[in-house]
Amino acid sequence: MNQTSFTKSIFFFLFIALAFISLGASGRTANDSALPGSFSAAPSDKGTEIVSLKNFTKEEVRGAGITLSKDLTVHISAVGGGDRSFWKDAFGDDESDQMYAAGWIIDANTRDVVWDMTMDNTSGRSDRRSFEKDIALKKGSYEVYFMAYGFASGSGMSQWSINIDRRGSHHSSDRIFGGLLDVFRGDSKERYEEFMDYARDTWGITLAVPVDEASNVQTFEAPRSDKRALVAKTGVGDNIVFRKDLKVDREVTVHIYAVGEGRRGDDVDDFGWLVNAETRQRVWDMNLKDVEHAGGARKNIKYDGDVKLPKGTYELYYVTDGTHSNDDWIARPPYDPFNHGVTVTLTNEIDRDAIKAVNPIDEDKNVLVKLTEMRDDDYKSAGFSLKEDAKVRIYALGESVDDNGEMADYGWIMNAKTREKVWKMDAGGSYHAGGAAKNRLFDEVITLPKGEYIASYQTDGSHSYDDWNADAPFDPEHWGLTIMGAGSNFDAKVVSTFNEDDEKGVLAELIRVRDDEHVRQRFTISSRTTVRIYALGEADGEEMADYGWIKNTDTGERVWEMEYDATTRAGGARKNRLIDKTITLDKGEYELNYRTDGSHAFNDWNDDPPDDRTHWGITVYKAQ
Repeated sequence: MNQTSFTKSIFFFLFIALAFISLGASGRTANDSALPGSFSAAPSDKGTEIVSLKNFTKEEVRGAGITLSKDLTVHISAVGGGDRSFWKDAFGDDESDQMYAAGWIIDANTRDVVWDMTMDNTSGRSDRRSFEKDIALKKGSYEVYFMAYGFASGSGMSQWSINIDRRGSHHSSDRIFGGLLDVFRGDSKERYEEFMDYARDTWGITLAVPVDEASNVQTFEAPRSDKRALVAKTGVGDNIVFRKDLKVDREVTVHIYAVGEGRRGDDVDDFGWLVNAETRQRVWDMNLKDVEHAGGARKNIKYDGDVKLPKGTYELYYVTDGTHSNDDWIARPPYDPFNHGVTVTLTNEIDRDAIKAVNPIDEDKNVLVKLTEMRDDDYKSAGFSLKEDAKVRIYALGESVDDNGEMADYGWIMNAKTREKVWKMDAGGSYHAGGAAKNRLFDEVITLPKGEYIASYQTDGSHSYDDWNADAPFDPEHWGLTIMGAGSNFDAKVVSTFNEDDEKGVLAELIRVRDDEHVRQRFTISSRTTVRIYALGEADGEEMADYGWIKNTDTGERVWEMEYDATTRAGGARKNRLIDKTITLDKGEYELNYRTDGSHAFNDWNDDPPDDRTHWGITVYKAQ
């Protein structure tokens, strides 16, 4: 063992020893559970009580509203809980001083915090941090909140925390030094019961004003409703998908106030967006660069701003993941917890006749192709024909591999005649689809020229419909590719189905070739002709393992052969190779050949298949 390793080992054992020593020196002991209720948060000699928020056994957050008709001095008496973490402090975590039971006050108009209960302005032991002071509040309306979402304790270098989920006594822990400390701390059930004792008997907040000023205070239910609201989807819970359409008859400006969840450097988890129904362009998106901290836990975010809407129809969305909402806050909630969600209001009441919120129209109207509910190792394709140029909407969900644009589950559209891709899912042009960061959403309108097309979708061996290995997207049933006619003027008569087996101009074709096969097909050239050869095969190094060739049956000569140097990548595994070229054949009889080895062929791939898997083999077309 070198000196550096020896030094590290000494420090490690020293840290362990200090952690165990700190257990005996902790300010909280097993007998402390009998103490809740011995201290009251409500004073009897501070004037007239105007707000009292207590008993958090069934609710994580409680709130109340007050309106002051004049500037007043208000006495706050509050008891909560909070504990600093040695480890979070050591690593610069800016949430190390977050309280797990605390109160705060926000301005009911601006929604900004005017007072907050923190570790710095409270005193006492971790499970009974108290605030007992007067504060000055200006004339106006305010909302008072108190929350108790969990339990935590730190002593020396040890740390544990537990989230209290009141929906069914669910609770989860987050421990440093793993389960070692549980031997001494007791299990999570004991902590849950201890929490409930404090939540019922100790924690809470009371506001009081001088007796002779009580008539200057009016109360209301928090949060205060906004009569200007066009849409208000607030107080949302886990795993919700909300949509409302806005029909705008002339240009208007709306105000959007949205509270959600997200962390810098990651995709947002609870968020909203507004999209033009005709163009699919997002006119507002609650992405991280446009939001600010919403108070409480670092991941609480909000958007508060105006958005200009030209005449048209818009779709408003708000979605949440499976944690941290009004159903159960797993960290400190935002300052405006009951407005978690999205609210759209008018900035000018004169515009009320120009905008209307309506229920969504049928999403499945004018569907050309629907390849959805895709499972692991799945592949589907469908053909369609356009009699004239048409705008189509592409709505697709898939899985990205990394930040470089690679997709694991993805779709594409191919021109059936040229076999060229006209559209492909690329992570760089996608949006977060909710759930895991790798879930990606594509929602756009493109114009396809008159012609025949094949839409395809393929998945890898994990994370797909009904078998997710991470959080599912907000629209799991649409995992795959859907193509619809775009716009109110779309004419469904321009669309018809197309069968890939009915390709025109085929002189000879050997496709969907399996392992260990040598297949042949004869064809005749009546006069000197330019032909197009389209072939896919497998490379072994710089040699071809699955490949094709053309033989003149009169001379026995090979007039063309698929060679590695003339091929390009065919998508999927690097060994998948593609050639698409034209050659000239003289009048005569010819034989088209294709040979495969014992592995990696149609529908029996030992690596990622090519994009155009159904054409594994070779096709000879009459050149156009």
